[in-house]
Formats: sequence, C-alpha cells, structure tokens
Amino acid sequence: MKFSEAFTLGQLKLKNRFIMAPVKSAYGNPQGEVTPRHLVYYDNLSKGGMAMIILEPVAVSQSGKEHPKQLTVHLPDSQKNLEKIVSTLHGNNTLACLNINHAGRAANPKATGMPTVAPSAVSCPATGQTPGALSMAAIKDILNGYRQAIRTAIAAGFDAIEIQAGHGYLIQQFLSPRTNLRDDDYGQDRSLFLKEVFDIVREEKKTLTVLVRISGSDFMEHGFGPEENGVILQLAQQYGFDAIHCGLGNACDTPPWYYSHMALPEQKQQDVVQAIRKQTTLPLIVAGRMGDIDKLDTYERENLADCISLGRPLIADPNFVNKVLQQQTDDITYCGYCLQGCLANVKNGSGIGCIVNPRIDKQPLQAKTAKKVAVIGGGPAGMAAATQLAMMGHKATLYEKNDCLGGQFEMAYKAPHKDSMLRPLSSLIKQTEKHAVEIKLQTTVNATSIDDFDHFIVATGSRQRIPEIKGLADQYSMTSLEFFAKTKPLQGKRILIIGAGMIGIEAAEILADEGYDVVITKRTDTIANDMEMITKKLMLKRLEQKKNLLISANTTLMEFTPEHVKYKHQGNDGEWAPFDTVIVAAGMNPENDLYTQLQTAGKSVQIVGDADEPADIYAATQKGYLAAVALT
Repeated sequence: MKFSEAFTLGQLKLKNRFIMAPVKSAYGNPQGEVTPRHLVYYDNLSKGGMAMIILEPVAVSQSGKEHPKQLTVHLPDSQKNLEKIVSTLHGNNTLACLNINHAGRAANPKATGMPTVAPSAVSCPATGQTPGALSMAAIKDILNGYRQAIRTAIAAGFDAIEIQAGHGYLIQQFLSPRTNLRDDDYGQDRSLFLKEVFDIVREEKKTLTVLVRISGSDFMEHGFGPEENGVILQLAQQYGFDAIHCGLGNACDTPPWYYSHMALPEQKQQDVVQAIRKQTTLPLIVAGRMGDIDKLDTYERENLADCISLGRPLIADPNFVNKVLQQQTDDITYCGYCLQGCLANVKNGSGIGCIVNPRIDKQPLQAKTAKKVAVIGGGPAGMAAATQLAMMGHKATLYEKNDCLGGQFEMAYKAPHKDSMLRPLSSLIKQTEKHAVEIKLQTTVNATSIDDFDHFIVATGSRQRIPEIKGLADQYSMTSLEFFAKTKPLQGKRILIIGAGMIGIEAAEILADEGYDVVITKRTDTIANDMEMITKKLMLKRLEQKKNLLISANTTLMEFTPEHVKYKHQGNDGEWAPFDTVIVAAGMNPENDLYTQLQTAGKSVQIVGDADEPADIYAATQKGYLAAVALT
C-alpha cells in the first residue's frame, strides 16, 4: 500500500502517508491550558505509527472559540502549553501540526464570553446564534491573531501549520455569497480576507510546512462545492502552500457531513474528492471515514489521495496505522462513526471518548497482584472488564449465557442506517477473545456454581420493563429484544410500539420501511432522547416522510380491549382500533439477581453496565473498564 510509504510534504519527510486530522478533545480547561489528560491522550496517539498529528483546532482570537475547553494559541502562556504536546509528539517520532482557525458565526458565546461575529449577520443553524457583522477594526484584529498564532506555532516547535479555510468557518464565510453580504471591500472581493491571511502566512511561516484545509462540499443548495473551492485551490498554489487537506460538510449547516456520520453515502465523498483532485496539482490529503482497509485500497487504486487523514478511527484504535504497516489489519479495533462517545462527550464537556476504547486518555496499568476474576455477562461492559483485567495481568474468565458475545450491542447494527456498527462490535469481540484467559459461552451461572474466584464482576445486563396497562397481557406482544433478535414472529400489519426511546423509534423505522402501519407512543415529548443528537436529527428527518408511521408523544396508554385501545393524549381521551402486534420498548430494568446472591454469600463483587443502571454502550464499556482498574 502506497500510504505506508514515506512521502515528502513541503520541507518535511513523512515516515508514511498517514496523518491525524484535527479532532476536538475538550480535555482542556476554561483557561485553554494543556492538561495532563491531553498529554496522555497525545502520547497514546503518537505511539500509533502516524507520520504527523494535526492538533485539535485552536482559535486565533477569543472571539473565534468553539467550545469552553478549547486549547488556546492567543494567550501569553499558550506557547509553553503547546510546547508540552509538541514535545510529547516529537518524543514518539511524530511530527506536529497546528490547525489555526476562527469559527466566525460557528463560535460559541459560552466559550468566547462575547457576542458572535462574522462577515454578515447570517445565523448558524447548529448553534442558533445570529452573529454581528465584523467591523473593519475587528477584522484587522483577527488578521493580527493569525500572525501571532503562526509566530507562536514556530516558537512552540511545530513542524507545520494548517489554515482552516473550509467547513463553514470564518474564511469560508467570507468567500461564500450566502454568508458574505457586505458591500465594502470584503464584499466586493470575497477572497480578500483569504488573500490577507495567505499574505500573513507567506510572510511569517519561515520553514514551516503549510496545509490548507477545505470542505470539498457542504452538500446543500447554494452551498460550497468543488467549483466554489476553486479560488482556495488556485490561491494556495499561487502562494506556494504545500498541500490541500480535504474534508466534507459545514459546521453550521451540515454537521452530519462535517462529523462524518455513519448514515451518509460513501459515493458522494468519492465524487467530491475526484472533482477536487482535478483542480490542483498540490498533494491532496483526504479525510472522512477513511478508517476502512477496502476504502484505502480504492483510494490508492484510483489515485484519489496522496496522504490519508484519520480522526475518529484513531480514537477507536490509536495503533491503527501500526497495524496497517505491520499487516495486522485483522487486529484493528474499528470505528463505527456513531459519534456517541466522541462528539457527544466533546459537546457535553466531559472530553472525547469512544464506545470501544475506554483507554484513549488512560495510561497502561499493571496489577500489583494477579487475581482470579469471574466476569459474568458478555455484553459491552463484561467484554470491557474482561479485556482490561487480562491486560493488567489478572486471570479473567468470562461467562456468557448465549452462544456468542455482544449482548444488546447486537441490536445496534440491525437498526436502519447503522450497519457500520457491526465493525466496532466485531472488533470488541475480537479484542476480548484475544485477551481474556477463558471464555465460556452458553453457560448460566449462580452464586454456588462459580466459587473458586478471588473476585466477581457482574455484567448481566438488563431485561425489558413491562408497563402495567390494563389488558396488555391479553395482547399478542413481544419485547424490543425479541423483535431485534427475531425470536418471535410479527402478526398482521398494524403494529403498536410502546416507548419511543432509541430502541423503540429504530424498531418503528424498520417496520415503516417494510410497509407495516405503525403507531409508536411516548408518555412524554422526549422522542429518542437517549440517541446521539446528529443520529436523532437524521432519523427524525427520514421519519417525517413516512405516511404509515404515527409518532404519538405525550400519550399514555390506558387499556387494551378486543374492540379498541384507549389512551390519553395531552389529557384528552382517545381510542385506536386494535393492533395485530404490540412491541414493548418502554425502557429496561437491571438484571441484578446474581449480584445480590454474591453479596449475600459474602463474595468480593462489583456490578457494572446495565445490570447496575441501564444506559448506553459508552457508559457500559466505561464502567467495565473502571471496575477492572479498581483491582490494581
């Protein structure tokens, strides 16, 4: 594979053609300082074999910050902070690049402490903010911020910088007639701001290699596509820049493309990359769900990229590149592009994580004394616990009552547009099989059948909660678990689903796609409230088009009879004709009987995952990991 070969980029000699994309971590503090968590994270990443890591984006001024825990480049102590990360990367033979940006209308007032500013007062749908138009003085201050940021990058020892000129941020906002409505010099020549930034880069860069980041397309009407990118590509070539880094999407208008969501069609990206490739002779770095061996082969065969940019695939497996280089691709822990542990945790401020890699920001640990540990339950929590125990030197035995590992994670890839979730599930199972001392499938245990262990971790999952509704027991019904496992057949064409959380609403989409007439109810108005936000928005947009699906929020089912189904909707009584099949998806209850038995028997025991408190896959693997770590 050519991407495993060395490559010259500007004045840099890359040891291979794999580069880490700038991925927000939210590991900082409100002062924008580098934290110990940053250093562990970048240490783990830079040991993984990449030629260069582009750090998470930094804003050239306070007004350009996107989130409260963003690293800074514009403060007096920014240099010494960034030097810590550069030193970590260089210590692992990895080059360091700084992504320099101003978010413009995508900035976050909670992070900046000031009103949002942009070329014109055009709102950002993703944030709900309408910016004020930049004054000429403010533009000059931002340009000076670019100058100072480059000087700081040089002083901190960076090998390269990347100018963010796409993804709906400030430079692209100036370039786009949709977001630049000015009638001054910056409106008459929409490329003026870009040229001024490029002038500063040329004046200040010294020996730095310089990349220009673009969004190949933001996939929207009157948006920014390959043709509109022509001005950036031409100017980058004229100014002697070293490479183009092509991503997709727009942070304000098309976040699913910007964050490379799993549900989006792959072919559209390839079409865009081909169009960009034809417009420039500069080396092209391609980003966007590139953590797939078959896709890498395609991009090599069709000469679509000179270098490959990986972001979230490295959060799932920091050693992705090493495994490619060593031809150990079967051992890769693959990303499913679900955004559940990465984007969601950046947005809520807890810091980037991963549903299949709870160790991304953790140092390796070794047990002081090896113990014999029984892990009961082979779902995400149990697999995470067993794997971590084995990695620490404990003797872990994993018990699973079914004939395969996976637990309720098995349902994830069966939902519409989530087939890529099979990749992380399969990876998690492979890692468990690789590390766990012994795995016993189709084995049901109790407190007396497994006694010869020093410690027990109970990860027995959860069971369906069955609501108390008069007459429900007389209906032909099944649980959501039975529906996804297909252990019970559907009857008839009219289906009622009780519960419109993530599991219920995904079942509703499957059935509506198959032509059933579906009604789904929720006692509150929080439809799919437990679903990652971008996934939820994409799904609800699809469901709006389905005439055979009724989503009835604020609805409480009162009684089932042979003639009708009675309900209350926003306090008003109503009736539906009978349904052929009722699917219960009204939440889960912990399956914790074994934990109680072991406690009563006086055993050393912990409970994790849904058996403790039903939640999502991310919470399950985190709890499993932490339970194992508690045995250091």
